[in-house]
Amino acid sequence: MARHIPGPLFFDLHGTSGLPMLFLHSTPDDHRLWMYQTAHFSAWYRTVAVDLAGYGRSPAAQKGVSVGDQADAAWEVVDRISSGPCIIHGNSMGSMIAMQMAHRQPDRVPALILSGTGYLPTRDAMKVWAKRYAEEGLDLRYKQCLDHFSPPMQTMPHVQYYARMICELNNASTLDSIIAMNVALSSEAEPDSFFDELKMPTIIISGTADRNHEAARALHHHIKGSTFKEIADAGHAVMQEAPWDYDRFCIEFMAKHGLWTGEPPK
Repeated sequence: MARHIPGPLFFDLHGTSGLPMLFLHSTPDDHRLWMYQTAHFSAWYRTVAVDLAGYGRSPAAQKGVSVGDQADAAWEVVDRISSGPCIIHGNSMGSMIAMQMAHRQPDRVPALILSGTGYLPTRDAMKVWAKRYAEEGLDLRYKQCLDHFSPPMQTMPHVQYYARMICELNNASTLDSIIAMNVALSSEAEPDSFFDELKMPTIIISGTADRNHEAARALHHHIKGSTFKEIADAGHAVMQEAPWDYDRFCIEFMAKHGLWTGEPPK
């Protein structure tokens, strides 16, 4: 059992065969951030969308939880499905956890697909979010879910519906869990050698309206041999704002590395 996580994580499994494909969400979202991708890619893969500890239906994240603890818990999920390889998608917090997973068991990760992330030698933004949650309470979760979208998209009814839907699973431990994870995310940044050791095929997909866009480009230069793709005008949640582009980039990338079993990309 992973440290600071009192129980197994909830996950949503789709597809009956094929290589497992794991999806790790950002904070303060849950596994439904990936609703388009699990619906789409389950035709070829076993898609596994996880509620990380403290989010959705998973147990609370205890004080002192680390990104590494979440990575250990996510590997426990994969192990319940397969002892073999697994493609890993991560967005923002999920990307940091995905990279930690790849460090722990590199031979089991044929590909990393990262978004909403970047090379962040300082973590001031996470400290600000931790402070704001402590001061403003759980009402901030709805606002932060919207903040992951570009300003024009934040006014769209289906985006506001998505944010409300995520908040409907708030419980007595949600606030403390979100604060604990922002504290974990704001801890000391990884050394450059951390990125040098990520040798598996990696793609970074970034929205040009994401506050991390330039940091994502910098991360591309730190992960040698990685692929960088951008989606015009999309925000932090690129897989929600433009799933057709996100999925297309993924398919092209997986086809290049012999991991795509569907029709050749056009």
